[in-house]
Amino acid sequence: MGIRATRSRGLVAAVSLTALVLLGVACGGEEDSKVSASSTTATRQTDASAEALSGTVTVMAPGPLKGLLEAATTEFESDHPGVSVELNLGHVPSLLAQLEGGVAADVLVTPDARTMGQASSKGMVDGNPEVIARNPMALVVPAGNPGGVRGIDALRNASLRVGLCAMELPCGKLAEELAAASSITLSADTLEPGGSPGVVTKAATGEIDVGLVFATDIKAGGGKVDKIVIPDSSNVSSEISAAALTASENDAAARAFVDFLVSTKGKELADAAGFLVA
Repeated sequence: MGIRATRSRGLVAAVSLTALVLLGVACGGEEDSKVSASSTTATRQTDASAEALSGTVTVMAPGPLKGLLEAATTEFESDHPGVSVELNLGHVPSLLAQLEGGVAADVLVTPDARTMGQASSKGMVDGNPEVIARNPMALVVPAGNPGGVRGIDALRNASLRVGLCAMELPCGKLAEELAAASSITLSADTLEPGGSPGVVTKAATGEIDVGLVFATDIKAGGGKVDKIVIPDSSNVSSEISAAALTASENDAAARAFVDFLVSTKGKELADAAGFLVA
Protein backbone atom coordinates (compact mmCIF):
# COMPACT_ATOMS: atom_id res chain seq x y z
CA MET A 1 0.00 0.00 0.00
CA GLY A 2 2.89 2.31 0.74
CA ILE A 3 4.16 1.83 -2.75
CA ARG A 4 0.75 2.55 -4.24
CA ALA A 5 0.45 5.74 -2.17
CA THR A 6 3.81 6.97 -3.47
CA ARG A 7 2.84 6.29 -7.07
CA SER A 8 -0.44 8.14 -6.57
CA ARG A 9 1.32 11.22 -5.23
CA GLY A 10 3.82 11.03 -8.09
CA LEU A 11 0.97 10.90 -10.60
CA VAL A 12 -0.65 13.96 -9.04
CA ALA A 13 2.67 15.83 -9.15
CA ALA A 14 3.20 14.87 -12.79
CA VAL A 15 -0.29 16.01 -13.73
CA SER A 16 0.22 19.30 -11.87
CA LEU A 17 3.57 19.88 -13.58
CA THR A 18 2.05 19.18 -16.99
CA ALA A 19 -0.76 21.64 -16.27
CA LEU A 20 1.74 24.33 -15.27
CA VAL A 21 3.78 23.79 -18.43
CA LEU A 22 0.67 24.02 -20.59
CA LEU A 23 -0.42 27.15 -18.74
CA GLY A 24 3.02 28.67 -19.26
CA VAL A 25 2.93 27.91 -22.97
CA ALA A 26 -0.52 29.43 -23.22
CA CYS A 27 0.57 32.57 -21.36
CA GLY A 28 3.77 32.76 -23.39
CA GLY A 29 1.79 32.45 -26.57
CA GLU A 30 -0.53 35.20 -25.39
CA GLU A 31 2.42 37.49 -24.53
CA ASP A 32 4.09 36.72 -27.87
CA SER A 33 0.84 37.59 -29.59
CA LYS A 34 0.66 40.86 -27.66
CA VAL A 35 4.28 41.74 -28.56
CA SER A 36 3.68 40.82 -32.18
CA ALA A 37 0.48 42.83 -32.28
CA SER A 38 2.19 45.79 -30.60
CA SER A 39 5.09 45.64 -33.07
CA THR A 40 2.72 45.42 -36.01
CA THR A 41 0.70 48.37 -34.69
CA ALA A 42 3.86 50.48 -34.25
CA THR A 43 4.99 49.62 -37.78
CA ARG A 44 1.58 50.52 -39.19
CA GLN A 45 1.59 53.80 -37.26
CA THR A 46 5.07 54.66 -38.61
CA ASP A 47 4.02 53.80 -42.15
CA ALA A 48 0.81 55.78 -41.73
CA SER A 49 2.78 58.76 -40.43
CA ALA A 50 5.07 58.67 -43.47
CA GLU A 51 2.14 58.28 -45.84
CA ALA A 52 0.27 61.15 -44.14
CA LEU A 53 2.87 63.66 -45.38
CA SER A 54 2.19 64.85 -48.90
CA GLY A 55 2.40 67.85 -51.17
CA THR A 56 5.29 70.19 -51.88
CA VAL A 57 7.81 71.69 -49.47
CA THR A 58 9.54 74.80 -50.82
CA VAL A 59 12.88 75.50 -49.15
CA MET A 60 14.49 78.94 -49.28
CA ALA A 61 18.27 78.75 -48.86
CA PRO A 62 21.56 80.34 -49.97
CA GLY A 63 23.21 78.94 -53.09
CA PRO A 64 26.36 77.60 -51.36
CA LEU A 65 24.19 75.11 -49.42
CA LYS A 66 22.95 73.53 -52.66
CA GLY A 67 24.99 70.31 -52.36
CA LEU A 68 23.92 69.59 -48.79
CA LEU A 69 20.26 70.35 -49.42
CA GLU A 70 20.11 68.31 -52.62
CA ALA A 71 21.46 65.30 -50.74
CA ALA A 72 18.97 65.90 -47.92
CA THR A 73 16.12 66.24 -50.43
CA THR A 74 16.93 62.89 -52.02
CA GLU A 75 16.91 61.11 -48.65
CA PHE A 76 13.79 62.87 -47.38
CA GLU A 77 11.77 62.18 -50.52
CA SER A 78 12.81 58.53 -50.32
CA ASP A 79 11.47 58.36 -46.76
CA HIS A 80 8.32 60.31 -47.68
CA PRO A 81 7.33 59.40 -51.26
CA GLY A 82 4.25 61.61 -51.05
CA VAL A 83 6.34 64.76 -50.60
CA SER A 84 8.21 66.76 -53.23
CA VAL A 85 10.91 69.18 -52.05
CA GLU A 86 11.67 72.22 -54.18
CA LEU A 87 14.79 74.30 -53.51
CA ASN A 88 14.66 78.06 -54.02
CA LEU A 89 18.34 78.99 -53.86
CA GLY A 90 19.67 82.50 -54.02
CA HIS A 91 21.52 85.43 -52.53
CA VAL A 92 20.81 85.80 -48.79
CA PRO A 93 19.48 89.40 -48.92
CA SER A 94 17.22 88.51 -51.86
CA LEU A 95 15.81 85.49 -50.02
CA LEU A 96 14.66 87.68 -47.14
CA ALA A 97 13.30 90.24 -49.57
CA GLN A 98 11.31 87.54 -51.34
CA LEU A 99 9.85 86.34 -48.06
CA GLU A 100 8.89 89.89 -47.10
CA GLY A 101 7.27 90.20 -50.52
CA GLY A 102 5.04 87.24 -49.80
CA VAL A 103 6.70 84.49 -51.86
CA ALA A 104 5.22 81.06 -51.12
CA ALA A 105 7.68 79.00 -49.05
CA ASP A 106 7.68 76.47 -46.23
CA VAL A 107 11.23 76.26 -44.83
CA LEU A 108 14.06 78.75 -44.44
CA VAL A 109 17.70 77.65 -44.17
CA THR A 110 20.23 80.35 -43.35
CA PRO A 111 24.05 80.38 -43.35
CA ASP A 112 24.29 82.28 -40.06
CA ALA A 113 22.39 83.06 -36.88
CA ARG A 114 22.17 86.75 -37.74
CA THR A 115 20.12 86.13 -40.89
CA MET A 116 17.81 83.70 -39.10
CA GLY A 117 17.43 86.28 -36.33
CA GLN A 118 16.31 88.88 -38.86
CA ALA A 119 13.70 86.51 -40.26
CA SER A 120 12.53 85.61 -36.76
CA SER A 121 12.23 89.24 -35.65
CA LYS A 122 9.96 89.92 -38.62
CA GLY A 123 7.61 87.11 -37.64
CA MET A 124 8.54 84.86 -40.55
CA VAL A 125 9.71 81.91 -38.48
CA ASP A 126 7.37 79.45 -36.78
CA GLY A 127 8.90 78.20 -33.53
CA ASN A 128 12.58 77.98 -32.64
CA PRO A 129 15.15 77.53 -35.43
CA GLU A 130 17.24 74.35 -35.34
CA VAL A 131 21.03 74.44 -35.78
CA ILE A 132 22.16 71.96 -38.44
CA ALA A 133 25.92 72.51 -38.42
CA ARG A 134 28.69 75.11 -38.30
CA ASN A 135 30.86 76.47 -41.08
CA PRO A 136 34.25 77.90 -40.06
CA MET A 137 36.17 80.54 -41.96
CA ALA A 138 39.35 79.70 -43.88
CA LEU A 139 41.89 81.34 -46.14
CA VAL A 140 41.90 80.55 -49.85
CA VAL A 141 44.96 81.13 -52.04
CA PRO A 142 45.89 80.33 -55.64
CA ALA A 143 47.32 76.83 -56.12
CA GLY A 144 50.91 76.72 -54.94
CA ASN A 145 50.37 79.69 -52.63
CA PRO A 146 52.54 82.17 -54.59
CA GLY A 147 51.99 84.86 -51.95
CA GLY A 148 53.50 82.70 -49.22
CA VAL A 149 50.45 83.03 -46.99
CA ARG A 150 50.79 81.20 -43.66
CA GLY A 151 47.85 82.48 -41.64
CA ILE A 152 45.53 85.38 -40.92
CA ASP A 153 48.45 87.73 -40.30
CA ALA A 154 48.78 87.79 -44.08
CA LEU A 155 45.74 90.07 -44.06
CA ARG A 156 48.02 92.75 -42.54
CA ASN A 157 50.39 92.58 -45.52
CA ALA A 158 49.64 95.56 -47.76
CA SER A 159 51.62 94.01 -50.63
CA LEU A 160 49.16 91.11 -50.94
CA ARG A 161 45.94 91.38 -52.94
CA VAL A 162 43.11 90.53 -50.57
CA GLY A 163 39.62 89.35 -51.47
CA LEU A 164 36.67 89.48 -49.07
CA CYS A 165 32.93 88.96 -49.21
CA ALA A 166 30.82 92.11 -49.38
CA MET A 167 30.46 93.33 -45.82
CA GLU A 168 26.66 93.04 -45.74
CA LEU A 169 26.87 89.29 -46.40
CA PRO A 170 27.23 86.66 -43.66
CA CYS A 171 30.81 85.82 -44.69
CA GLY A 172 31.67 89.52 -44.80
CA LYS A 173 30.35 90.10 -41.30
CA LEU A 174 32.27 87.09 -40.00
CA ALA A 175 35.43 88.40 -41.66
CA GLU A 176 34.99 91.64 -39.73
CA GLU A 177 34.42 89.71 -36.51
CA LEU A 178 37.53 87.58 -37.02
CA ALA A 179 39.66 90.62 -37.88
CA ALA A 180 38.45 92.55 -34.84
CA ALA A 181 39.26 89.63 -32.53
CA SER A 182 42.80 89.51 -33.96
CA SER A 183 43.25 93.32 -34.02
CA ILE A 184 43.54 93.33 -37.81
CA THR A 185 42.38 96.28 -39.88
CA LEU A 186 40.88 94.83 -43.03
CA SER A 187 41.72 96.35 -46.38
CA ALA A 188 40.35 94.54 -49.41
CA ASP A 189 41.29 94.85 -53.06
CA THR A 190 37.96 93.28 -53.97
CA LEU A 191 34.66 92.91 -52.14
CA GLU A 192 32.60 90.16 -53.73
CA PRO A 193 28.81 90.71 -53.80
CA GLY A 194 28.46 87.00 -54.63
CA GLY A 195 30.05 86.00 -51.35
CA SER A 196 32.56 83.21 -50.76
CA PRO A 197 32.14 81.56 -54.20
CA GLY A 198 33.14 84.82 -55.87
CA VAL A 199 36.24 85.16 -53.70
CA VAL A 200 37.23 81.55 -54.44
CA THR A 201 36.89 82.24 -58.17
CA LYS A 202 39.19 85.27 -57.86
CA ALA A 203 41.78 83.10 -56.12
CA ALA A 204 41.46 80.39 -58.79
CA THR A 205 42.14 82.91 -61.56
CA GLY A 206 45.05 84.48 -59.68
CA GLU A 207 43.36 87.86 -59.32
CA ILE A 208 43.96 87.83 -55.56
CA ASP A 209 46.72 86.42 -53.36
CA VAL A 210 44.50 85.53 -50.42
CA GLY A 211 40.81 85.49 -49.60
CA LEU A 212 38.82 84.98 -46.41
CA VAL A 213 35.83 82.70 -47.01
CA PHE A 214 33.61 79.95 -45.63
CA ALA A 215 35.73 76.80 -45.52
CA THR A 216 33.21 74.61 -47.37
CA ASP A 217 33.14 76.92 -50.40
CA ILE A 218 36.83 76.37 -51.18
CA LYS A 219 36.15 72.88 -52.54
CA ALA A 220 34.54 74.42 -55.63
CA GLY A 221 37.93 75.81 -56.66
CA GLY A 222 39.28 72.31 -57.24
CA GLY A 223 42.98 72.06 -57.99
CA LYS A 224 43.23 75.75 -58.81
CA VAL A 225 43.22 76.82 -55.18
CA ASP A 226 44.64 75.77 -51.82
CA LYS A 227 43.01 76.05 -48.41
CA ILE A 228 44.81 77.36 -45.35
CA VAL A 229 43.08 76.35 -42.13
CA ILE A 230 42.67 78.96 -39.41
CA PRO A 231 43.25 77.55 -35.88
CA ASP A 232 40.11 77.23 -33.78
CA SER A 233 41.62 79.50 -31.13
CA SER A 234 41.49 82.48 -33.49
CA ASN A 235 38.72 81.44 -35.87
CA VAL A 236 35.00 82.14 -36.06
CA SER A 237 32.22 80.13 -37.63
CA SER A 238 28.63 80.52 -38.71
CA GLU A 239 25.65 78.51 -37.51
CA ILE A 240 23.65 76.99 -40.34
CA SER A 241 20.08 76.74 -39.13
CA ALA A 242 16.63 75.82 -40.41
CA ALA A 243 13.08 76.65 -39.45
CA ALA A 244 9.54 76.18 -40.69
CA LEU A 245 7.93 79.40 -41.88
CA THR A 246 4.75 80.87 -40.42
CA ALA A 247 3.32 81.33 -43.93
CA SER A 248 3.79 77.65 -44.82
CA GLU A 249 0.73 75.94 -46.27
CA ASN A 250 2.23 72.51 -45.59
CA ASP A 251 3.27 72.86 -41.97
CA ALA A 252 3.52 69.14 -41.11
CA ALA A 253 5.82 68.36 -44.04
CA ALA A 254 7.83 71.54 -43.44
CA ARG A 255 8.48 70.59 -39.83
CA ALA A 256 9.33 67.03 -40.86
CA PHE A 257 11.96 68.35 -43.29
CA VAL A 258 13.51 70.54 -40.59
CA ASP A 259 13.52 67.57 -38.21
CA PHE A 260 15.29 65.49 -40.85
CA LEU A 261 18.02 68.12 -41.32
CA VAL A 262 18.91 67.94 -37.62
CA SER A 263 18.51 64.17 -37.34
CA THR A 264 21.45 61.78 -37.18
CA LYS A 265 21.18 61.13 -40.92
CA GLY A 266 20.94 64.84 -41.66
CA LYS A 267 24.06 65.56 -39.64
CA GLU A 268 25.87 62.74 -41.42
CA LEU A 269 25.10 64.47 -44.71
CA ALA A 270 26.34 67.79 -43.31
CA ASP A 271 29.55 66.15 -42.11
CA ALA A 272 30.10 64.57 -45.53
CA ALA A 273 29.69 68.01 -47.11
CA GLY A 274 32.50 69.38 -44.95
CA PHE A 275 30.50 71.17 -42.26
CA LEU A 276 31.17 70.82 -38.54
CA VAL A 277 28.49 68.98 -36.60
CA ALA A 278 28.01 68.50 -32.87
